[in-house]
Amino acid sequence: MNTATKITLTLLSVVHSLGASAQEGSQTRRGLSIEEVLVTAQKREEGANDIPLAISTYTGEDLFALGVSDTRDLGKLLPGFTYADGGFNTPIYTLRGVGFNENSQTASATVGVYIDEFNLPFPIMTKGSNLDLARVEVLKGPQGTLYGRNTTGGAINYIANKPSDSLTYGGSLGYSSYQTSEANGFISGPLTENVSARLALRTINSREGWQRSRTRHPSSEAYNGNTGRNLGGEYQQFGYDTLGEVDKQSGRFSLSWQLADNIDVSYHLDGWRDRSEPQALQVIAIESQNAILGAAGLHPEVADYPVNDKNTQDNRAADWPNNGMEFRLNDSFYSSGVRVGWAVSDNVDAVFLASLGRFESDGSFIPQSGVDTVNTERNVFATTDYYNLEWRLSGNYDDDVFWQFGVNYSEDDVAEFQRLHHETVSIIFPVDAPNGDGVAGLDNRSGFGGNQLAKVAAVFVHSEWEFTDNLTLSGGARYTDESRKFNGCGQDVNVADEPGADQDSAGAQDEGVGLATAFSALSLLQSPLAGYLPGTAAQGGCFTLDNETRRPGRYFGELQEDNVSGRLALDWRFAEDMLGYIALSRGFKSGSFPVINISDSVQFEPVTQEQLDAVEIGGKFTLLNKAMQLNASVFDYRYKDKQLVTNFRDPIFGALPILRNAPKSTVRGAELDIKYTPVEGLYLSVAAAYLDTEVEELVSGDSNGDEFDFAGKPFNYSPRWEYTLLLDYVLPVFERYELSVGIDYSYSGETNASLEQDERFFIDDYGVINARLAFAPSVGPWELMLWSRNLGDEYYYNNVTNQLDTIGRYTGMPVTYGISLSWQP
Repeated sequence: MNTATKITLTLLSVVHSLGASAQEGSQTRRGLSIEEVLVTAQKREEGANDIPLAISTYTGEDLFALGVSDTRDLGKLLPGFTYADGGFNTPIYTLRGVGFNENSQTASATVGVYIDEFNLPFPIMTKGSNLDLARVEVLKGPQGTLYGRNTTGGAINYIANKPSDSLTYGGSLGYSSYQTSEANGFISGPLTENVSARLALRTINSREGWQRSRTRHPSSEAYNGNTGRNLGGEYQQFGYDTLGEVDKQSGRFSLSWQLADNIDVSYHLDGWRDRSEPQALQVIAIESQNAILGAAGLHPEVADYPVNDKNTQDNRAADWPNNGMEFRLNDSFYSSGVRVGWAVSDNVDAVFLASLGRFESDGSFIPQSGVDTVNTERNVFATTDYYNLEWRLSGNYDDDVFWQFGVNYSEDDVAEFQRLHHETVSIIFPVDAPNGDGVAGLDNRSGFGGNQLAKVAAVFVHSEWEFTDNLTLSGGARYTDESRKFNGCGQDVNVADEPGADQDSAGAQDEGVGLATAFSALSLLQSPLAGYLPGTAAQGGCFTLDNETRRPGRYFGELQEDNVSGRLALDWRFAEDMLGYIALSRGFKSGSFPVINISDSVQFEPVTQEQLDAVEIGGKFTLLNKAMQLNASVFDYRYKDKQLVTNFRDPIFGALPILRNAPKSTVRGAELDIKYTPVEGLYLSVAAAYLDTEVEELVSGDSNGDEFDFAGKPFNYSPRWEYTLLLDYVLPVFERYELSVGIDYSYSGETNASLEQDERFFIDDYGVINARLAFAPSVGPWELMLWSRNLGDEYYYNNVTNQLDTIGRYTGMPVTYGISLSWQP
């Protein structure tokens, strides 16, 4: 039994004893509770227990108490929802085993994220979503009918607090480990008789990084003061021996206008900015990427790096170069939207939605390789512009039929470029120099990027028919037409070339023959063998070799697809507060072009849309005189052309990523969610998810780029078992006050970051405990909370990745402690 489990069982027994002694007459105001939540999962307001759909809901107060400050944190509450750090500042979300492990800014998700019905089309845009929320609704399973493309895993719908008719205000202050301070605040109220507004702001800042350099931090066993390894010691101004300082701000302004008795207008402007230090890799192995020289191609500074033991328990150990480069994010996002609701008649309503937004990463500098020399580090420059329009009508026919009809149009325009710094990586044939610095044989700078424009038009219908007092049939369909245009290439880059020259290390100089020269030479050798004249890559231009002609240049591609998604469900209210349902659904994820390290145009070939057919049987039961809510479901998913990231083997540069469609795959699983309040003030929750995933048909390249038959292998990033235990107990003290004790434990089973289940990329199981103690007046405006996250200091990691010459882990944070004071009169 591990430490985390022992602590959990001890605290469970303590809280259970408290609950058993609770007085039945005690009155409590705060804490978690079981209550009927009104949701808008089907784009109209209805009770969560009346919908034939697996859905999890949490209030904004719940999220605050449980420490959920980002979409990435939802896995603490939702078994079956996982987050992985993609390595390039891109989150990868997976729900019920349905995910997409592609880490470019342009990668579309399988789990859609929405704020008040407005879509955030790319995962990178979701980092600032958890601000001033009324609740979050997590819809599980394909949601293509009402939510459209890229929701095969499900949809996360954040509902923000709305402007109020009277003046209200409030906020919170917090301080925690690593000198982290957080402040939240809002003010809301009427501007005129018909117009109300709300403003919410949040800032999070820390003055100490939580990661420690393996070679430069004095507490490390590989400290260079003991080993003599001292690379770049003169640069101590940027993240010398710690990394991970936080610098985030977010805000939301919203407006409500009652234009007429039957017309209401709402507007929002959201935004966030992230100037935090990115996470560095914890390296556990050094393996040469050079396909010709193998280990002999490793630069001595890389070959001799003191890797972390695979059995380490140190969450904080990591590394990054110390040569004057400032590793820091420079990301920002804004979105704006308007919603117009019009009660056309007593039985017909119309809604119009319009939104637009922009994400920009202006030179975010990421320590990719995880070693203390410049092996492969990267600047990210990306701009994503989007807009979305939706119009829909809904109404009732008699009392038995509800109907809905709508049209939707959207455009996404993405431009992405990544600048690579690689002084010592093996694929550029580094040569050691007398001063200990690496000299690149081919080139010490390169880049790659792409531009992608997607246009999507859709029309959808949805209807619900209550054909008996306790039976309802619901169904809908959505036709989607999508076009996508792309161009991109690998690019020759010099030190002085923009963008990114201003972020380069002081005194950096161009080295090597240059990739433009090298690929021109490859074309001279390979094009005649393919029956074509050789081509030339210009200095600073594209060097990607065309897969057919072997001539360097820019890749151009188009993808035109359409589909019909749909859902059919039958629900049966067989007793009061008890609902059973069976649902059939079909969803699609858009095809896409990747933006990845490119040497051959074959890597740019798109994956086509994937299709997911789902069968789900579930039930929702309110029991024990409303003291218990039990929800359960089982599901069977059948994939066609699932999109997967695999590899192909370049004869010079080794294994490089490539996207492929797997013809057949399956997911089978079950979920259980129980909430129970046995006595006044005591709240218990158990949620669990079981998954059985399998690739049934796919032959492609494994992590080494060698041909591999993936049939019979489970999906990556898909643990078989996950569960969460949660307790919250509120008891009256000192007559007018309340003391709240809370604890939650989340467990995630073992999985693998590679599709072939390579042991080098094994992700071990782990369990994390969070705890909190709060004190507040029974009726009053403030609450003081002490909290701890990862109380057992569990060592865990959410991804293992190959970064050319290194294999490393992205670890979770160690134990942290904090205090917060919230106030709302």
